[in-house]
Amino acid sequence: MIKRALILTLILNSIILIGVPAGHGYGIMIMFEVISIPMLIKNGFDFQKEYPFETSLILIALISLIGKLISITLLFSKNILNKQKWIYIGLTSMLISFLIVCYGAWNYDNFLFAITFGSGIPFLMYFGRVLHLIVKEKNKTELVT
Repeated sequence: MIKRALILTLILNSIILIGVPAGHGYGIMIMFEVISIPMLIKNGFDFQKEYPFETSLILIALISLIGKLISITLLFSKNILNKQKWIYIGLTSMLISFLIVCYGAWNYDNFLFAITFGSGIPFLMYFGRVLHLIVKEKNKTELVT
């Protein structure tokens, strides 16, 4: 049950809409994650003062990608409850990247923020569900022992 909820959390985080200011349109989180690795290899950590939100999207996507990779590797473990700290690290990095994207969108435009935050609500719901299932299973195993 935890693994299924974690998979849905990964999928819902991947389809969060991110609006790029200055009329560049929208993209989904996984698109920025795929682009982040070649961009960082090619340009390094290059921050431009004129467009701080657009250039920080690559770093934010990399943080989210690291969290997803941690969570995906945990899906292959037999007893996922023994890896609670890693689950929390993976989920926290995905949550932090989502919150930073929302904060950056808030600074530019309310509509941009509404689209980004609205598309992230299902992710937040399943984020809470995963945490609830972990606590529920932990309490269940404590009662047995």
